[in-house]
Amino acid sequence: MAILAAVFAACAAFVGAYSLVTPGPRRGLTSRLERFDRADSLNRDDVLALPFAVRVGIPVAGRVKGWLSNILPASIVAKLEKQLLVAGEPLSLHAFLALQLAVVGATTLGALAGLTAVPAGLPSLAVAGGAVIVALLPIVWLSSRVSERKEAILRALPDAIDLIVTTVEAGLAIDGALAEVGAETPGPLGRELRMTVRETTLGRSRRDALLRLIERTEVAELRTFVQALIQAEQTGIPIGQVLRTQAAQVRLKRRQQAEVQAQRAPVKMVLVLVTMVLPAMLLFVLGPALLRISDVI
Repeated sequence: MAILAAVFAACAAFVGAYSLVTPGPRRGLTSRLERFDRADSLNRDDVLALPFAVRVGIPVAGRVKGWLSNILPASIVAKLEKQLLVAGEPLSLHAFLALQLAVVGATTLGALAGLTAVPAGLPSLAVAGGAVIVALLPIVWLSSRVSERKEAILRALPDAIDLIVTTVEAGLAIDGALAEVGAETPGPLGRELRMTVRETTLGRSRRDALLRLIERTEVAELRTFVQALIQAEQTGIPIGQVLRTQAAQVRLKRRQQAEVQAQRAPVKMVLVLVTMVLPAMLLFVLGPALLRISDVI
C-alpha cells in the first residue's frame, strides 16, 4: 500500500511539474489568433494588476486540463463536462480537473505519511480507505450539486408553467411569456429560461434553444413540457391548450411524488424510533431498577 501511495504521489508531482515547465499546445493559425486576441484584450499592465492566483493559477489549470484531457478517455471528459453543465457550471472543466488532481495529490501524500506512521494491519486499511473517500470528495460534491439543482428546478416548474399559461392566454407570444416568467422566477429555472430567451434573441432558432434548455437541465418533467411545446409549434396546435394540459400533468405528477414520499415517512420514522427513541425510553424505565439492583448486589 505504501508503494502504491508513493507511485500516486510521484505521478501527481510529475503532472504538476510538467504543467509548470512545459508550454501549452500550439496549433498554427488558431494559436496565433488566440495570442492576438489576448494581446488586444489585456496589455501588460492589466495582466500585472490581476491577483497572483489569477495570473498563475489559470494558466497552470489550463495546462493541467489539456494534459489530463489527452490522457483521460474521451467518455470520462465528456461525462464531466455534461455534469458540470447540468450543475450550472460552478467550475470550468479545467478548474475541476485541477481541483481533483490537487485533492488526489494531497490525499496521496497524507496517506503515505499516515501509512509510514501507523503499524501494519487494520489502521493501515483505515488510512487507505479514508484517503480514497477524501479523493472522491470533488466527484461527490459535483453529484450533489447536480441533484440539488434538478430538485430546485422541479419544485419551481409547476408555478412557472402556470405563469406561462397565464401570460400566453393574456396575449403574449411564447418568447415574451418565457422572458416574463424567467424574470419573475427565482433560482436555476429562471436563469435557464432567461438564457433560452437570450439565445433566441441572438439568432438561434426557438427549437434549438429549447433543446439546449433540455440538455442543460435533464429534468424529465421539463423535457416533456418542452417537447410538447415544440410539437405544438410544428403541428399548429394552439399553444395555450397544450400549455394548460402540460401544467395539469406536471402538477398531477408532483402530487403523486408527494404521496409516495408521504407513504415512505412511516418507514423512516420506525428507523428513528428503533435507533434513538426506544433506547432512551428503555434507559429511562430500567435505569432506576438497575441502580437498585446494583445497590443490593
